[in-house]
Order: sequence, then structure tokens, then C-alpha cells
Amino acid sequence: MSPGFLRHFLLICQFELTRLFFTRKGLLYLITFTFVWCFILFYPLRYTADILAQEKNVAAGGSLLDFMGWGSLLHWHIPTLAVYWHFALIIFPILTIFTSADQTCSDRERGTLRFLGLRASRNVLFFGRFAGTMLSHALLVVITLLSTVAVTVYQDATLFASAFNSAAAIMVNLLIVLLPFTAMMAVLSTTVKSARQATIWAILIWSFLAGIISLLSVYLPALGHLEVLIPGYQMATLSQLSQWQAIQLAYIPLLQSVVLLSLGCWIMHRKKL
Repeated sequence: MSPGFLRHFLLICQFELTRLFFTRKGLLYLITFTFVWCFILFYPLRYTADILAQEKNVAAGGSLLDFMGWGSLLHWHIPTLAVYWHFALIIFPILTIFTSADQTCSDRERGTLRFLGLRASRNVLFFGRFAGTMLSHALLVVITLLSTVAVTVYQDATLFASAFNSAAAIMVNLLIVLLPFTAMMAVLSTTVKSARQATIWAILIWSFLAGIISLLSVYLPALGHLEVLIPGYQMATLSQLSQWQAIQLAYIPLLQSVVLLSLGCWIMHRKKL
């Protein structure tokens, strides 16, 4: 890897962070995200964690959470982080689809990508934007996790060490989960003209592919294995695992990401900037 490649790669990553933290659109998104997260943290997440703490005192087999299919929450030592894990598996993949849609498409339409292509290779542009977008997601995950840990420690200071261990497990697993979603948007961003089109196509492809595979698997059960093509198809299983146990399914999103990024890179090299 040449010094020029690394320098341009880091500049592209820095540009993605600048778009998030130092532009009007990015700041508006951050402010909205902050208000929504504060509401989730202090109301649904906190009160659900209190209910979970009470449910731990219920005898096995008589728990309401077991009846509802959420008994895996009882395997967590810290109720707040258990509820966070379930919320995050729903919220962050959806946010990723919307916030990762404009990786290269708008710059290509404005001609900016052609200008950047004179100074950096297409690989740098594609993977730099992807890495910068993932770094933005990582910062948001860290911020929300630290706020959850702060609330947990405020309620019980003795949970400080175990809270950070659980938070580290959640952060690693959640970022791995988000990889194929970001990669999917990177691929779509190389093929469409706007972030809105990329978002619409992502939702359509995601739901259409899931529906078709589910329908075909009814008649040909062997085709049910094609679900591995759907980003996030392992979510239901992940929600039943706690802390570092979830790492055993990391190979699924990692393989999906490799395939999607390879496809996106191939398209990037064959499409006009």
C-alpha cells in the first residue's frame, strides 16, 4: 500500500466525518438524532429495563418475558444494556439505510467525483467513502452506548466494570451487523442518481428479496438457505444471544459485506464518474 493511497484514503474518511459534524444537513441530523435518542433513553429504554429487573425476580417458567418470547433478556447481567441491544438491532440498521445512501451518487451527478478521480483512484473513493460512513456510525454507536452506561452507573455504581464489558461486546457486534447494510448502500450509490433513489431501491430490494425467498422456501425448503443473502437476516437469532455470544454469527455479515463490496468495486470501475 503506497503512502499516497493511505493519505487519500484518510482524506476521504475525514470528508465523511466533516459532512456529518460540520455541515448544516449533518448537524440537523445529529440534533434530531440526539432528541430522539434522549427520548428513547429516558422513557422506553429506562422503563423497560425497570420491568426487566422486576421480571428477574419471577420464578423460571412464570416470567412474562418468556411468554412473550423475550426471555433472552433475562440472560443479561445489566437490564439497561439488554434492552439497548434489542433496540439497537432495530434502530441502527434502519438509520444506516437512510444515512448511508449518499456515498457517491450525488457527487457523481454534480461532477465532483470526476474531479476527485483525477487525484485518487476509484478504489480509494469507493472504500474511503464506505470506511468514513462506517466511522460515522461507530461514533453514534459509541455515544449512545456511553450515555446508556452513564445512566446504568448512575443507578448502581457497582456495575461500572461489567457495564463497560457488556458495552464493548454490544459495540463490536453492532458494528459488524451494520457492515452489510452500509455495503449495500455503497453498491446502490454507485448505480443510482440520488440518495433518495438509493434508499427506495434498498427498501424494495430488501423486502422483495425476503418475500421471494420466504415464498420459495415454502415449496422448496432447500432454498431457505438463500436467506443468507439478505442483510440482517440473522437478527432474530442475534436478539436471543447475549454479550460476546453474538460474535459466533459474525461470519454472516462479514461474508455479506465482502460480496457486496466486491460487487460495488466492480461497478465503480465500469461506471463513468
